[in-house]
Amino acid sequence: MVPLISGLLLLIFGAIISSPDAPFPQGDEIMHIRSIRESLQMGSYWIPSLSGMPNPYKPPLLFWLGMVSDQIFGVGYAPERLVSLVFGLGSLFLLYRLAYLIRNSKIEAAITAILFGFSFLSLKFFGLLMMEGLMAFFVLFYFYHFYLYRKTKRKVYLILGSFVSGIGYLLKGPILHVYLFLFIISYFYVKVIRFRKGKININWKHILKEKFIILSFGFTILVPVIWILFLYFYVPSGKDLLRFFFITENVGKFYSANQPGIRIWFGWILYTIPFTIPIFHMVWNSVFQKNQIKHQIYVQTILVFLILVTSLHLLPNRKDPYYVTPFISFLFLLPLMNRMSWESYLSTKTNRFSILIVYFVLVIIAILLRLPQLFVVSLFGTVIAGSSFSLNHNNTRSFWMIILTQIAIIPILIFFLLRPMSDPNLPEQTLEANQENICVVAENPWTAMDVQNKLESAKIQFSLPLTIEENCNHTNYLINYTSKEVPQGYIMVNSWYHWTQHLQMDVPTLFNSILKMDLSKFKTKISLWKRGVGI
Repeated sequence: MVPLISGLLLLIFGAIISSPDAPFPQGDEIMHIRSIRESLQMGSYWIPSLSGMPNPYKPPLLFWLGMVSDQIFGVGYAPERLVSLVFGLGSLFLLYRLAYLIRNSKIEAAITAILFGFSFLSLKFFGLLMMEGLMAFFVLFYFYHFYLYRKTKRKVYLILGSFVSGIGYLLKGPILHVYLFLFIISYFYVKVIRFRKGKININWKHILKEKFIILSFGFTILVPVIWILFLYFYVPSGKDLLRFFFITENVGKFYSANQPGIRIWFGWILYTIPFTIPIFHMVWNSVFQKNQIKHQIYVQTILVFLILVTSLHLLPNRKDPYYVTPFISFLFLLPLMNRMSWESYLSTKTNRFSILIVYFVLVIIAILLRLPQLFVVSLFGTVIAGSSFSLNHNNTRSFWMIILTQIAIIPILIFFLLRPMSDPNLPEQTLEANQENICVVAENPWTAMDVQNKLESAKIQFSLPLTIEENCNHTNYLINYTSKEVPQGYIMVNSWYHWTQHLQMDVPTLFNSILKMDLSKFKTKISLWKRGVGI
């Protein structure tokens, strides 16, 4: 069963990365892909470019890897997203190895990796050209080698883990080092600090005994120091890039519009789907664990670490839910560290009942949206989920039925709900203009970047709605993403609708639209215009 499910997971990832329209898009991916392709065209290999200028927003590792992949396999979405998939599969392998070292059970280790692979986090970020999948790998890589060091006392493991994880600086800057530092702080907090009779006792001798953990942290800064010195002394615009990245890009997060802290906490719920209920069950058990267990030090360290990184991301004004994604994998290790099996958590009535509810809701959605394939698959899932109640709780067949119905939830959403309702294919809608000069009228320049990524042979010019006449003078075609009227001289040759990403609707209007099945409220009209005579 495990090889079959693993092969199915690879097929799902293959289908996700090859489609230009990702099932769970993330806006930053547009910029990442644009930067890679533009850098290749301009020959800006060491310092990736964006809009004709050095890209100041992120360090270059993701773009380097994307360029290498494009050079090997050809320019396209699949080669570029393959970078995230390779690191995602690396995370699954590290998780499997850790689970096996902890529990010494191949089946439990395989189930741990499979469940993480079918989580919303994996099926989203391992299929997108985003830093989050790579960040998850580097954090897990450090913990894996930290665990090996404590298990074997061989310093080479910690040196290797620290040095390789330090390369992660080239993804999002020093935030990875902050994560690793907080992990070390969490470990020593658990090992050194004791609360007895209302007093705090600090075991300083233990700090001296394990001082190499602290000293090895120095290996994480080798690559960052080399890169910063290279930019500062050998790149003409290096000082400006460093200033923009450290001050404008990072410190600026504290001065942007403040977002509610609930967004960070929501990330823990969102990215553990569809295993949120059993995971929160095991977190609850871990917090109130009374029995002494072999891996108690790791359980406590992980819990303290997760609290610290959550608190860290509550400090800046910008609080995106996906900030917690590098740490989700730790939650999947808790049952094994607590000497519990996955069966004990997945087979609970609460979890089985939640699966049944999800499939029942999918059946209702299929009826309302008239999606016959979704209806058939969801109805079959409802029957399977319901039949698990009639089988013996300890029955192996019942356990695998629960796993199969639970891991199938996100793929069903992708292929039977989101794909049939996805936006029209842009190259097909703009077939006659695919190799022409096109002016894209939109509120955000990233819309033009997205069009350029999808129409590789076209030459794209971006224009705000108020500057159409100035910016679109020399283009034969125009794609209008706004409600702004197109100047005279253009004739509409095609139009279509796409889903509105940011709905500006009050609650009564939202519920009214849902009840009346008025999908037009959720869509925006896009139109293709040609200068001169139409078709």
